[in-house]
Amino acid sequence: MKKRCSSALLLLLSVIVVFTAACSSAGGSGQEKDLKGRELAGGTKSEVAKGRYREEKVDLPFSVQHIFDVQCGEDGNVSILFENEPGSFHYWQSGDGGSSWEQKELGTEWLPQGYRVVSASFGEKDIVLSAGKMSEDPLDEKHAVGEYAYFQMEHIQGDAKVHALQLPLPEPQEEHLQSGYGLGQILLSAEGKIYGMFISGEEENSRYEVVCFAPGGREVLWRQKTNTAEIALYGDKVYLSEYGGAVQVLDAGSGDKLEELAIPLEANFLNSMDVNTREEKIFYSNKTGIYGTDDHNTLTELLVDGKRSSFSDISYDIKRLCRVEGDVFLLFVQSAAGAGMELLRYEFDAEMPARPEHELVVYSLKNNYVLEKMISDFQSSHPEVQMIHEVGMEEAAVKEEADAIGILNTEMMAGTGPDVLLLNGLPWESYAQKGMLKDLHSDLASYISGEEGFANLFQAYQTDGAQYAAPVSFKIPVVVGAKEKVSHIQSPADLLSAAEKTEDMPAFFRQDKGLLRYMFSIYWRDIQKEDETVSKEGLRKLLETVGKINNRLKETENEISLFFQEDEPEKSDDVFANDTFLDASNITYGNVAMDLGYLSSIHDFWDIVHRGFSYQATAKGVFSALIAGINCESQQEELAREFLSFMLGEEEQKIFIDGMYAVIMGLPVNKDAFAQTPSVLAKGIPQEDEKGSGNSEENDQWMEPQRFTQLLDDAGNLTIPAMENTIVMDAIQKGAEGYLMGEESLEAAVEEIYKALELYMYEKRYS
Repeated sequence: MKKRCSSALLLLLSVIVVFTAACSSAGGSGQEKDLKGRELAGGTKSEVAKGRYREEKVDLPFSVQHIFDVQCGEDGNVSILFENEPGSFHYWQSGDGGSSWEQKELGTEWLPQGYRVVSASFGEKDIVLSAGKMSEDPLDEKHAVGEYAYFQMEHIQGDAKVHALQLPLPEPQEEHLQSGYGLGQILLSAEGKIYGMFISGEEENSRYEVVCFAPGGREVLWRQKTNTAEIALYGDKVYLSEYGGAVQVLDAGSGDKLEELAIPLEANFLNSMDVNTREEKIFYSNKTGIYGTDDHNTLTELLVDGKRSSFSDISYDIKRLCRVEGDVFLLFVQSAAGAGMELLRYEFDAEMPARPEHELVVYSLKNNYVLEKMISDFQSSHPEVQMIHEVGMEEAAVKEEADAIGILNTEMMAGTGPDVLLLNGLPWESYAQKGMLKDLHSDLASYISGEEGFANLFQAYQTDGAQYAAPVSFKIPVVVGAKEKVSHIQSPADLLSAAEKTEDMPAFFRQDKGLLRYMFSIYWRDIQKEDETVSKEGLRKLLETVGKINNRLKETENEISLFFQEDEPEKSDDVFANDTFLDASNITYGNVAMDLGYLSSIHDFWDIVHRGFSYQATAKGVFSALIAGINCESQQEELAREFLSFMLGEEEQKIFIDGMYAVIMGLPVNKDAFAQTPSVLAKGIPQEDEKGSGNSEENDQWMEPQRFTQLLDDAGNLTIPAMENTIVMDAIQKGAEGYLMGEESLEAAVEEIYKALELYMYEKRYS
């Protein structure tokens, strides 16, 4: 059999040495210092450059699901056309650059019954609209289908009048009417010309064409074929984006191509761009910031730094940018929860320091969405602080976890390391033993006592009464299914028995590396002894069980289970933090008999209850958590403590229950936030009436109270942190790979893993 050399692995394990360091307070010399403790060159705070855009979150008096058009006038007036539910059409105005809004009545009596607006655009005094009949197919989400109808509203500032437009477009074929046929986009110029993106056909047979009509829409002035695309109109230019690559600039009068602009727009493309024709400037936005450039895109300036602004939040999607006269930008964003859009307003403040007064460096070994969200939220409410997120595995010189940890160790020894650390994947126990982390016991007293948090979760990370690590969110390892199938499963042997008894379908989807990682993480207590040595017998027994379960899963795999097999993760991805897949619907659909994974979302819990299933913790008392600590040598200790308090506070902990479950996973450790779950969920979960139709009225009786009480009890009984040491897991996965593929014996795999782990444990004990 093939035997792989493990010398490279042993070398990597041997470099993880934590040097001796003592916790000391930073001394003050009267000279300003930067985050790394270096003296700043020259000047005092009074000489710091000033001038920066200030962010404001505007409370909108209306709900927006889809924006048709935003018009920003030179006098500071802003107008918006939008939809908040299918078939609605709204027009609001602001006279103070987006700070406050008032509704303008237009009515919808002109809109045919059962239709919804597809596109709408402001002209100088008029509005043009494209509308289509809503699909009656319940799976089609009321999309506009069939042949579109067109309207023009005249004198919208006074006595508005609406008349239908008869645009000279080709007659649709029968097959065209299965989807939207006509102008998917419609635009109106100041002189009354109508521009549109004409769409016909379906899917791979779809055709796109830019069309320009004379005022009144009775004559076609020019047309140009294109690929899948969108258009925007500014002055005498039409901007065409084919969803990738450069933006084409066309002459609005002739359709001739003038130039191409390499503008780095994101998913919403031209909606993330605005043009000031008088100043001949283009403004655009993406996650990195809001930029201004000349109309040929030759000189670009960063105006609003995304790193200091809310729109860089991973849970936000930029929907529309508008530049208001007088150094004001409006940015409409939508969260991953899919709720109504939010408005971020940026106005230049000449007295605001050009750079934040303070910096706070937050470190994580790998990418983590929860941490990124919390950093963004803290940044938004603390404009005086520059938040810097360092990801160890993204350093240019780093190839393995050991390299990143070695660099971090050196920095922390030198007193120049990060202020706050996400400790997952790091040898934080060694850091604690060497006095390199702050004891947070006094800061977390209300959580440790159980007043604000789950006391058991915090106490699980105590070392001789000291609290060097604080859990931020947690997950429970579970198996989901019919009660009679899962209620008895509490051990690896039980999981094997359940897999062997399942016929005609996989027992669950989790297999290969995902299964190995899951099993060794939550059953690690069966392998590591109290003196931190490894039980070879425990290692052999668990690996053999994993191998047998895996073989059984492969015997029953099908097209669906093959689809769910995980890809090799990127080195910078935190596989433990991102291992949140749990989908009870697959049991309902008969794809699997059970589901094995982590209960890491309140919404997954609701899904389990809603479908009539039960869950069983697969390892008694074991839980997975995101944990954070503070560097003893931090020059920003007070700010670091404030950030930790922010992460654990009730308001921020609500991110785990407010609907962003597609991005933000985990259960809140804050008890008050956790307790709000039923009422928060009830607002967002449609309730079904006797006929089975849904409504969005609040209903706190969305499940039996005892089900949530059981979840609360389960959370209160967790006492054992799962093993999520990435170096240990890497050694296990490399050593077990040949065995799981049938290329290596069990004994050979056990021996290879055992030697690597013993060496690592030795280095930990004596370094």
